[in-house]
Amino acid sequence: MRNVIGALTGRLTPEVRRNIITVVGVIGLAIIFMSNFISNDNTPEQAEPPIETESGGDYKEALETQLEDMLSSIEGVGNVKVMVTLDAMGEEVFAIDRSESTNAETTDGSTNRTQQSEENRYVIIRNKDGSEQAVLKKTRLPEVRGVLVVCDGGDSAVVCERVTSAAAGALGISISKVRVAPGGGYAPAGSSVRLYR
Repeated sequence: MRNVIGALTGRLTPEVRRNIITVVGVIGLAIIFMSNFISNDNTPEQAEPPIETESGGDYKEALETQLEDMLSSIEGVGNVKVMVTLDAMGEEVFAIDRSESTNAETTDGSTNRTQQSEENRYVIIRNKDGSEQAVLKKTRLPEVRGVLVVCDGGDSAVVCERVTSAAAGALGISISKVRVAPGGGYAPAGSSVRLYR
């Protein structure tokens, strides 16, 4: 086999070899380009990625309910109401296919020009119904800006400290973002809302 290839390439001039390589390359590119337009019905269908995102309102309500349940079990708290303030509605991050290319060329023997390019494209899947969808990589939940806790024991410094520490720890925020106020519709004489910074 090597003898045959050697005999054929030995008889071809460099210009003819270059032309053959160019034609083969153009045909290869044409096949790749056309494959994007021709759909193959025999391709296995890809499962849809699970997308379980909550709206900002649902997430906020879930946080408030969980905090109320947790804080009501702390000694001295009594009845409790929680309000959570979110920074934004969250963010969806989609998968991206990155490709980089570098071209270097020399002009007149002394000047080098390098050209770099980067292309970012979303990764797309085809659903069973033929529609296309970007692949969701992750969902960033909204950040908690602050928490207001109104509870029966909010007039006690000890209860305020316990509630503040518990709420901040549960949400992963600083205690400066948590405020505790006395509840019950009245405040004993001389009491005030405790603010921790």
